[in-house]
Amino acid sequence: MKLSFREYGTPSGPQVVLLHAFPMSSAMWEPQVSALKPFRVLIPDLRGFGGTPLTSPWLVEHAAADVLETFEGKAVFVGLSMGGYVALQIAATAPERVSGLVLCDTRAEPDANENKAKRAAAIDFVRRNGVDAFLTPFLKDAIHNQSATAMLRAVAAKSSPEAVMAALAALAARPDQVPGLSKITVPTAVLVGSQDKITPLPLSETMRSRIPGAELHVIPDAGHFSNAENPAAFNDRLVSFLKRL
Repeated sequence: MKLSFREYGTPSGPQVVLLHAFPMSSAMWEPQVSALKPFRVLIPDLRGFGGTPLTSPWLVEHAAADVLETFEGKAVFVGLSMGGYVALQIAATAPERVSGLVLCDTRAEPDANENKAKRAAAIDFVRRNGVDAFLTPFLKDAIHNQSATAMLRAVAAKSSPEAVMAALAALAARPDQVPGLSKITVPTAVLVGSQDKITPLPLSETMRSRIPGAELHVIPDAGHFSNAENPAAFNDRLVSFLKRL
């Protein structure tokens, strides 16, 4: 399916696709828009989020296919958390469409059984209590720099319970991307918040060590949503990488 998306920047510039985290939408990338003016910036809403309708159930494989169906040509794919899983899936299935990768606060490993059980419990919680009740503990664990909480909560609060539950199921079922890391040949940057508790630094170090030539940048004073918690440092690293491609 084709996705709803936002477009910014320079139409003739290099194409950059920003892939949002769970349970956000394209709006979470607002802190990056002005910094990316030299590029053609495309920001889709994955299934059920923002302006894209929910087709349930769905898998990360479907999300990757949706992105490839929505946009033409090659792009640098920038994915944060869930968006990183989608970016890795695109790199695995359509490497000819990828000119670069930026993997932010994400991991290549699949969910362990313990994490799958936690996602199942979260689905049940959202079903019984709604999205707002789910967001309070989720964002408390995810965010280190609390100045970003209001913005991120406002974006996530617009997500329906059905979209959140479908995404949780998709995340639990995502494939193992670790074996494919060594096959990635495009320039790759790995960004991670220094205080990220959900996808901590060792997971980013694994990706950096297994992707040939990959670079790793730690974003200070930031947790899992490093793009919003420290946008100045995040944008500096992101734009610097993109300009070198």
